Amino acid sequence: MQKKISELQNAELKFRALLNKRDEINEQATILRSERDTLNDQKAQYQDQLRDARDRRNELVRKMKVHKAKRDDFQAKAKELIEFKKKLRGRQVGSLKDEIRALEAEARAMDVRQQTVPLSIPKERELIDQMKKKLAEVERLKKVFVEQDKIHREIKDLDASIDALFRQADKEHEQVVKLAEEQHKAHEEATAAAKEIATLTATADKKHQGFLKLREGADAAHQKAMDMREKIIEIKGAKRAERVEERRMVKEINLAAKQALDDRGKRDKVAQDALEILLKKGKVEIR
Repeated sequence: MQKKISELQNAELKFRALLNKRDEINEQATILRSERDTLNDQKAQYQDQLRDARDRRNELVRKMKVHKAKRDDFQAKAKELIEFKKKLRGRQVGSLKDEIRALEAEARAMDVRQQTVPLSIPKERELIDQMKKKLAEVERLKKVFVEQDKIHREIKDLDASIDALFRQADKEHEQVVKLAEEQHKAHEEATAAAKEIATLTATADKKHQGFLKLREGADAAHQKAMDMREKIIEIKGAKRAERVEERRMVKEINLAAKQALDDRGKRDKVAQDALEILLKKGKVEIR
């Protein structure tokens, strides 16, 4: 027959079971806390990467804006010079020079005719007038030529300036393109780091919630264990009080027995009374 365990033994078994459960839950909570902290450490590393990538991206954007402004300024100046060049354009210098030479040749031919060909006075005067007009036109065209030549040189200078401005604009644009590519890479790094942070944060939060839940379970098991401990203390206290009472009763019985030694009837009655008390207490078994 299986031995029946006492209330105290049962309470002590439950107490130890609750302590074991508390310790087991605490071990699980410690593992989750460690995993959570590891994830948070990883998240901190990605946060550093994110800040670095964002700082680099912002700096690249700032530089790119500077080069864009320079590029646009060079292009604007070049366009202004192109418009000014259009205003300066007039007669071609080469054709004007040829016209002057032709007029000079005609004037020389008239002079030769006037000196070598016999002419009437009216004809000679008419020829001289024509020759003077030719020479006057030559002088006028020469002045125009000087101005046109000056303008032509200015246009050449403008062309060189325009080309130089466009070259500078192209260089600035190359820098803009290069910086835009680097900025895009930095932006992709920042985006990737942000995604990793979001994933790690979500996972760490789950670990933390699991840790809190386990800690609540451990606290609950601990509280139940403490309640059981109080019950054990109460049972032990009651047992102790019962033993004290039993010793008192045995002492009283012994005293009564001593006083009744001379009276056998009384001695038998005392023994019977003691036996009944012990039987009621469950201290004696009748086989």
